[in-house]
Amino acid sequence: METKQKSFCELVNTYEALEHIMGINGLHPHSLSTIERLHNKVIEHTSRREGIILDIGCGSAYGTYNLSRLLPPGVSIIGIDINKAAIDKAQKLFEKQKNVSFFLGSLEEFYESHKQQNIIGIISVSVSMFLYCTRSYYQTAYKMLEEGGIFIDAPFVFKSLNLQLSEQFKNETYQTCGCAMTMHTTDELEDFMNHANFKRIICNEREFELMNLSILFQDYSPTYLFTQFINNVCKPPAPLEHNSSWYLLRRTLGIFSFFLRNRTKFGATAIVGIK
Repeated sequence: METKQKSFCELVNTYEALEHIMGINGLHPHSLSTIERLHNKVIEHTSRREGIILDIGCGSAYGTYNLSRLLPPGVSIIGIDINKAAIDKAQKLFEKQKNVSFFLGSLEEFYESHKQQNIIGIISVSVSMFLYCTRSYYQTAYKMLEEGGIFIDAPFVFKSLNLQLSEQFKNETYQTCGCAMTMHTTDELEDFMNHANFKRIICNEREFELMNLSILFQDYSPTYLFTQFINNVCKPPAPLEHNSSWYLLRRTLGIFSFFLRNRTKFGATAIVGIK
């Protein structure tokens, strides 16, 4: 468990470094259009209800904040993350937003201390592939939701059913990125959803998107990115575990290179379950 926790925080450091170096708030491996579609799905389903939406793995919570601005009266959002630095930053940035609050810990820990909450939606983007057991995670989400509640999971998926190749890729990922990433196939995730008793399941698999440089140029102009890079690369990002931008930049470029070389092995999916 200690390795898992440290690995996840190392990955958070990578994204925090990229946010700093590129001058981007809420950088994410998914495109902005993908995140917008997921947010719209949550809003559409909860527009006539009152209760709480959980944003799992909220990080520094720019996405949580953007979603909160779309919520109708009577609906609030809680950002959940296991990384203290991320939660501290999120609270500092968005403490004045009335319908937003934060919780330091996992979904399971939140459930143990908030069993009486009226949870009408859970959104989980690029989180479940880092968890110890995705099947258990889905079951916890089901238990927490009110009847008719929506659960969205948008992880990255492994395309091959060959377990040996999957294990090899997992080991290479850990060595390169410092993160223990377990990818499932889309069919396996649907089975997990069915096993957790979700009534209606919608699944939409996409092509490679993780750590794809083209996403940055799709969402932000090259001129902006280059200018921010020149301005920020020599300035250490204060909240990070490592105080060298150059170190984090080299590490990040290595991760980009690794995933680009292996992009045919995996894709992404957005799976939606209704209780």
